[in-house]
Amino acid sequence: MPTAAPAECVVLVPVDGAIEPGCEDALRELERRGYPVWRYRGYSAVDAARNQMASDALGAGFAELMWIDSDVVFEPDDVDRLRAHAHPFTCGLYPKKGPREFACEFMPGTPAVRFGTRGGLVEVRYCGFGFTHVRKEVLVAVHHKLQLPVCNRRFGTPLVPFFQPLVVGEPSGPWSLSEDYAFCERARQCGFPVVADTSIRLWHVGAYRYGWEDAGSPLVRIPDYTFRVSDAPGEPRPVAPSAPVPTTGFTEDWFTYNVPVWERVLAPLVGQPVRALEVGVFEGRSTVWLLENVLTHSDASLTWIDTFGGGAEHAETDLSGLEARFRANTGRFGDKVSGHVGRSQDVLRGMSGEQFDLIYLDGSHEAPDVLADAVLAWSLLAPGGILGFDDYGWRVFPEPERCPALAVDAFLGVMRGRFETLERGYQIWVRKLA
Repeated sequence: MPTAAPAECVVLVPVDGAIEPGCEDALRELERRGYPVWRYRGYSAVDAARNQMASDALGAGFAELMWIDSDVVFEPDDVDRLRAHAHPFTCGLYPKKGPREFACEFMPGTPAVRFGTRGGLVEVRYCGFGFTHVRKEVLVAVHHKLQLPVCNRRFGTPLVPFFQPLVVGEPSGPWSLSEDYAFCERARQCGFPVVADTSIRLWHVGAYRYGWEDAGSPLVRIPDYTFRVSDAPGEPRPVAPSAPVPTTGFTEDWFTYNVPVWERVLAPLVGQPVRALEVGVFEGRSTVWLLENVLTHSDASLTWIDTFGGGAEHAETDLSGLEARFRANTGRFGDKVSGHVGRSQDVLRGMSGEQFDLIYLDGSHEAPDVLADAVLAWSLLAPGGILGFDDYGWRVFPEPERCPALAVDAFLGVMRGRFETLERGYQIWVRKLA
């Protein structure tokens, strides 16, 4: 499948102690190629670290999460290899340090697994998260289908316990799953298989660099290796390719994670004759949610603004057909929806005199544009109206002065005393005082 720009995929590295030099060298090369790399330190419990890292990455709007342990040495090209597979949950396999075992659980009945030059895609039951790629759709499904709560709001660091250890029943008795296996189990319950690329060579650094061969034979390094899982005859069954990415409807979901906040903040507007303005609509997922769940009054309406050209972060993303998809997704709402194709600052300046009860800003991620949108939108917001900023926690640009938070903080600092804060997290929502 086509691979999105590196900026769409955050590399998450939980660090307990030092990062192995070979791993750090590869991480720096990924940064040079445009990948954002987050190194998290200070967590004694790895499940807590992974829960926070995954929640922060979703909150920052990343479409893909690449997990790399600080003691795993890898080739940077293999990150691209995993991302290119048409599967939402993929990994590379590596041995445990010491015992002759892989850091994974193979599917029951798997007789053997071929590694190296003749390796390929093989489904496994569970995998360690030392080199694992997960698309956002998996986490969103696990969150909502399994009804996992959003925890720790009172500490200002909300998280979803994706990696909470759990116990599963086995014929031999209960099995207490570690955090990575527990995530795999939840993903499988939601219909996402775990697919390993056994052509990827990884090194698990301990007393020395452990490779595939350490899991099943004395120390020797060879380019092609078969690991015997059981005594059953036969070769591993390859994984069938996934269906192509759809070209109509919704192809991205940067919104669903925010639904609990929207339900709470926008509850007073439900069923009222609200005039809403949305700056930045992309395919219209949030637009449709507003129309279905908030703007249900017959006199409620929504006005949108978008260039449908994306921003700097979409430089390598195919946006052809984006406007057509948006119009197809919102067409059933008829004249409740109207809009303008153009730069938000140009359009907002031409709307002088209009008043809206709800304004949601999710256009450009460049700080100067965010600040300009906020200033222009404020004059259009009715007293008592609600203003929402998406992507306050977005950190894709390596220069913090380019990211939205600086602009939002500057605007709210100037407007101090003129609003009431309704939500402050990855998104910020305020109510304009009369």
